[in-house]
Amino acid sequence: MIQHDAGPVLIRRLWPADRAAVEAHFARLDPESRFDRFMGVVSREGVRAYGASALTRAGLVVGAFLDGELRGIGELRPAGRATHGLPGEGEAALTVEAPYRRRGIGTALARRLCAAARHTGVERLHLRTLAGNRALLGLAARLGADLSVAGREAHAVLRLAPPTPVSVWADTLDAAFEAALAMLSLRPARI
Repeated sequence: MIQHDAGPVLIRRLWPADRAAVEAHFARLDPESRFDRFMGVVSREGVRAYGASALTRAGLVVGAFLDGELRGIGELRPAGRATHGLPGEGEAALTVEAPYRRRGIGTALARRLCAAARHTGVERLHLRTLAGNRALLGLAARLGADLSVAGREAHAVLRLAPPTPVSVWADTLDAAFEAALAMLSLRPARI
């Protein structure tokens, strides 16, 4: 959990039962956020369709919850032609709703993705964005990524350390804690 100026932010893995929250998050993205995330113009319908299928694609999706509402998403996907699991290379994407940016949520999501990638055998994590997306480029630089800009696109590569027994143990505990939190938050409220 991280502290946000409006309260604590819970970062946890998202599951198929979180689909409505994921769809709602993508639907709330303003045009500029959609443009930055998808590196071009995407209609609201296109973003809704993406959000509806985000949890069924290969990889891992984590979310940032503020007061029980999903406000940010981090996606870890296989890079290249991998069809099963994650290869030695992965791709990451982040979205944080505009009112909640520049408060550490994107950094927390990125760190969670890096840890997950490291423990699934990813050695190089790629972030692709528009060259004008200074916030994401700054985040990538703070994480120690190698940055390159070509035309209107930027490419950041994070080289991840191999997992250690202690880091695997810590990641396993985090995953169990996240699963428990997900079950509690998705459980119907008693009347």
